[in-house]
Amino acid sequence: MVTALLAFAVALGILITFHELGHYLVARLCGVKVLTFSFGFGPKLFSKRLGRDKTEWCISALPLGGYVSMLDERQEGMVVDPAEAHRAFNRQSVYKRFAIVAAGPIANILLAIIFYAIMAWSGQPEIRPVMDTPVAQSQAAQLQIQRLDQVVSFGDKKIEGLEDFNWAILEHIGESNVPLVLDRGGTRFTVDFDLKDIKIDEDSTSPFTQLGINLWYGYPVLFNIQKDSPAAQAGIKDGDVVLSADGRYGLSVQELVNYIKDKDQTPIRLVLQNEKGQAREVIVRPEVRAVDDGKGNLVERPVIGVNVGIKPNLIWISKGPVDGLMAGVDRTISITKTTYKAVVQMITGEASTKNLTGPVTIADYAGKTAQMGWRVYLSFLAMISVSLGLLNLLPIPLLDGGHLLYYLVEILRGRPLPEWAMQAGQKVGLLIVLALGALALSNDFIRLIQ
Repeated sequence: MVTALLAFAVALGILITFHELGHYLVARLCGVKVLTFSFGFGPKLFSKRLGRDKTEWCISALPLGGYVSMLDERQEGMVVDPAEAHRAFNRQSVYKRFAIVAAGPIANILLAIIFYAIMAWSGQPEIRPVMDTPVAQSQAAQLQIQRLDQVVSFGDKKIEGLEDFNWAILEHIGESNVPLVLDRGGTRFTVDFDLKDIKIDEDSTSPFTQLGINLWYGYPVLFNIQKDSPAAQAGIKDGDVVLSADGRYGLSVQELVNYIKDKDQTPIRLVLQNEKGQAREVIVRPEVRAVDDGKGNLVERPVIGVNVGIKPNLIWISKGPVDGLMAGVDRTISITKTTYKAVVQMITGEASTKNLTGPVTIADYAGKTAQMGWRVYLSFLAMISVSLGLLNLLPIPLLDGGHLLYYLVEILRGRPLPEWAMQAGQKVGLLIVLALGALALSNDFIRLIQ
C-alpha cells in the first residue's frame, strides 16, 4: 500500500507538473502574465513568489490535478492594471490562446515520447516474435502459419521484438487485409489478417488469442541431471538445450515432457546445444521410475532423469540517438491510435465501459510497476502521460479540449461565442466529467471487490 501511494504520488507529480509547465511556458512565450502555478487543488500547503512577475508557485492539498492562473480581465474579482492589460490572457489573439491551452496536453505527449526514447536508448532484452502452432480452425491456422515462423513486419511496421508485434496488432485493429510478413527457414512470404472484429476491452481475450496466434518462447533446457540416470549415461550436461527430438524441432517444455513419457522405453534421438553454442546428437533410453505427479502422489512413468526448463528466445534491442527518438514517436502514435479505437468502441457500445479506470486502479498499477523495476515504471508513466494528454484533448467543456473547441468555433465565425453559450457549455462539461469520474471510481471499487 505504501509503495503504491508513493509511486502514485511520484507519477502525479511528474505528469501534472509537466502538463502545467506546458501551459506556463507557452503563456510566457506569448507574453501573458502568469499569477499562480499550482500543483494540486484546494487549500495551499506551501507557496513562494518568484521571478519578475512574482508568480506564486504553490503545492495544494488535493494532488489530483493542478492549474496555471493567468492575468484575465474576465475573472471575477481580478483587478487588472491598465498598464498590464495587454498581458491579459483574454486580450491575446485566438491563435495564441489556442497555443497556450493546447500546450498542456502536448507537453504530456512529448513527455511520453521522451520516456519511450530513454528506454530505446538504454536497450533491453525482448522475446523474439516467433510463431508456434496456431489454434485449430482459427484465422492464424487458416493462413497456414507454422511453428518457428518468425515475424518480420506487420502492416507498415518493422517488427523486432514481441512488444513491437503486440502494439502493431493493437494499432491496426478494425482494419482488413493487414499484411503480416513471415520468415520460414530463410524464405519470406506474406499473409493478410482481418482485424475488423477484434475487441480490446476488459471482457475480451487478448488480440493474439482472438486471432488464434500462439507464440513460441524458446527451446527446452535440461538441468539437475540425476546421477546414474539415462540422461547422465547418454552424456547430457546441465544447460544443454534441446533443439529437436527424433527430428521434431521447436518442441515446447510440455511437449518434450509428454514426448518422453509417450515413448515408453524406446530410445530417443536428441539434438542438443551446449552453453558454448556447440551442437551434438545423443541417444537416450527412458526408464520407468516412480515419480511425483505434482499432486503428492507417486506414479510410474518413463523418465530420463532431468528437470526441464525453458531458454527464452531473446533479442537485445537498443537504438541510437535518432532511431531511439523515432521509436519513442512511433510507440506514442501507436498508443494514441489504440486509445482512440478503444474510446470509439466504448461510445458505439462495441466495448465495455469497464475499461475506464480511476485513481485507485492507477495507484495500484503504479505500485506494481514500481516494484518491477525502473523500465516497467517508466513505461507505465509514459502510457499514463499519453492518456492524460489525450483525455484533456477531448472536446468536452471544462477540459482543455473544450476550450480548444470554443477557439475553433471562434476562428470559423470570426468572433467569440456568446458568454451564455460558454457558461452553459461549462455546466454540461462539468456534468460529463463528474459522470465519467463516478463511472471510473465505481469500476475501481468493483475491481477491488473482485
